[in-house]
Amino acid sequence: MTLTKSDIEKIIKTDLKDWKYTDSKIVRFIPRSSNLSFGTVVKEIWDYAEKVDHHPDILLTYSGVEITLFTHDQSGVTEKDIKFALSLAKIY
Repeated sequence: MTLTKSDIEKIIKTDLKDWKYTDSKIVRFIPRSSNLSFGTVVKEIWDYAEKVDHHPDILLTYSGVEITLFTHDQSGVTEKDIKFALSLAKIY
């Protein structure tokens, strides 16, 4: 079940402060830093995605990695996306 915009914004404000809600998706940008290997970041995200069978859109750029979560068959953000984002928040 798709969450409401209000529910999502409340969760972002309290539990997912590094995430933004935009275009019916939640998005996080991890900027480039000298102590972070983007190859490792992408691999860890993808390994987790395979484990939980829920795959984010990942955009790798020179300046960082952008992770976009939404449930395709629901056309919006669901609890599955929130759980995924919370799991990533523990890693990065």
